[in-house]
Parts: sequence; structure tokens; C-alpha cells
Amino acid sequence: MEKPDMSSPNSMLSWWLMASYAYYDLHNPIMLDEEFDELTRFLKDRWDEVDHPHKGLVTESHLSATTGYDIHYPTIVKHCVFSVLRSV
Repeated sequence: MEKPDMSSPNSMLSWWLMASYAYYDLHNPIMLDEEFDELTRFLKDRWDEVDHPHKGLVTESHLSATTGYDIHYPTIVKHCVFSVLRSV
């Protein structure tokens, strides 16, 4: 799998949503735990820079949680995850 571009907070939120959905809802991770943790830290540090259409689905407390999430994942996120899973 291609590693996410860590320079864009908006891109990182997309990857975070996909990784969260894959792990917590599908129980089929698309990245290593360490990568997800790094992604989460990145977003927490740059949360004010995120200007993403799905930012309203994620709270800063989601980024601080260490267990499953109560997020309603958009259809586009689900489709992207299935696309990633098919490519591996």
C-alpha cells in the first residue's frame, strides 16, 4: 500500500477515516498500528489546519481515544477502503 503524504492535513484526515473504518468496523487494518498512531499524532498537532469536508465527523476527543470510534463513516470512505483492500 502507498504510504500517505504526511504534508497535507486534509489528506491525512482522509487516511485516518479510512484506517479507522477498516480497523474498527471491518477488523481488517490497512496500516500498521504504529502508522495509525503517527497519523493520529500528526492530526492532533495540526487539527486547526484541517479544512476537510468530513472534519465535522471527527472530534479532537476521537483523536485522543484509544478504543473504537462512534463515527458515521461516509460511503466514499467505505468505497476507498474496499478499493485499498482489493489492491493488496
